[in-house]
Amino acid sequence: MIVDTHIHLHPTVEVGKMVVEMIKKQHGVDYYSYGTPDDYIGEMKQAGIDKAVMVSFAPDNQLKNNNFWTVANTHPGKKRPAKYPMFIPFISVSPTMNGRKPVEELEHKLKWGMKGVKIHPVAQEFPPDDERIWPVYQWLVTHDLPITAHSGMNIDANSTYGEPQRWIQVLEDFPELKLVLAHLGNGFWDQTVEIADKYPQVMFDTAIAISHINSPTTLSDDEAADLIRTIGHERVMFGSDYPWVDPKKDIKHIKNLPIPPKSKELILGENARRFLNLK
Repeated sequence: MIVDTHIHLHPTVEVGKMVVEMIKKQHGVDYYSYGTPDDYIGEMKQAGIDKAVMVSFAPDNQLKNNNFWTVANTHPGKKRPAKYPMFIPFISVSPTMNGRKPVEELEHKLKWGMKGVKIHPVAQEFPPDDERIWPVYQWLVTHDLPITAHSGMNIDANSTYGEPQRWIQVLEDFPELKLVLAHLGNGFWDQTVEIADKYPQVMFDTAIAISHINSPTTLSDDEAADLIRTIGHERVMFGSDYPWVDPKKDIKHIKNLPIPPKSKELILGENARRFLNLK
């Protein structure tokens, strides 16, 4: 089984083009695709990907609409199957979101089949140790659902609120929280190792950090292998950050790392299968 634990999808070609072109213009970050669901399904077939986790987020005034689109596409109707059952829907919340309060939004989207939460503390401009979001963590623990969070440097080279150490108080207060730190800490490797050592429940994804692309925070093959050995191969999950990255090339890259075959198998899918209770 291969599971991509970090993809961003857009409802239409037009929306996808607007988003990726805007980011390219503002930050100089190139992209691979416009990122529609059907585009990614084509990638899944070519790469042998079985499941993928949608971890999109949006500005506060668009958050609820984006959440609804995410769950509606993966939720079966009374007389029809889900349109995209291969996608695992994570929704997003923020302490300043419009309309429903964060926990109200979680309760509403749980009925629609949401499977977890994604937050981006840098882009959404709130620290993970902001106690306004404490009820969200408690809700997730109660419902045994995971949260994926951007960690480390952002595309604009800003790391405010993104450093892994900002999660220490959260993990002290919520030791059963199922947290995934995206991008392996994205440049803050010492903090990543510290978190991994102190909090064995925390998982990490490879997006951008272990990749075929050449970004400022992408690890060399030897560095990636060393970090995987230090953290533990059972703690790392493949994530592509599609549509900015070609998942096929990242899978090939991981398969070529100087680590044992068992480690590659765990990273590419078995860890996610266990962590997300996939069948």
